[in-house]
Amino acid sequence: MSIKTMNETFEARLYHMGYVLPDVRALVRNQFYLTGLSFLVAVATGWMLPFIWDFCAGAVLMTLNFSSLAKFVQHLIHRQKGAVVQLLVSFYGRLLLTGLALYALIAWGNANVVSLLAGLSTVVVTILIWGAAQVIGKNAKEA
Repeated sequence: MSIKTMNETFEARLYHMGYVLPDVRALVRNQFYLTGLSFLVAVATGWMLPFIWDFCAGAVLMTLNFSSLAKFVQHLIHRQKGAVVQLLVSFYGRLLLTGLALYALIAWGNANVVSLLAGLSTVVVTILIWGAAQVIGKNAKEA
């Protein structure tokens, strides 16, 4: 299976899951790919570098949080009444669940905080990659 076919299949699944906007699908897809890559690195080097599992846990937590937020924001755009209350409840609910997961990972799982935070910041890398691709694509069309 080629990379192009794999991307199209994954994007079709994301579309059926409710990610209807192409840019949102690209962001969520890239975040899943980055998390999958971190998991493969953790499997390959986890015995030498145990802190890589903490990075992977942070990346998984952020992927779940980011994909949930992306799907919710798409739904929220089309809705006008009661959107503020729904947004606040969703935001604080995700914040509470993320906080509890981080507490469990740090307090009970003895996770390396720096590695965990690095994993949580993978969404920033995903957004930077997406933004760079947008700029490069725009510059290529103008040339």
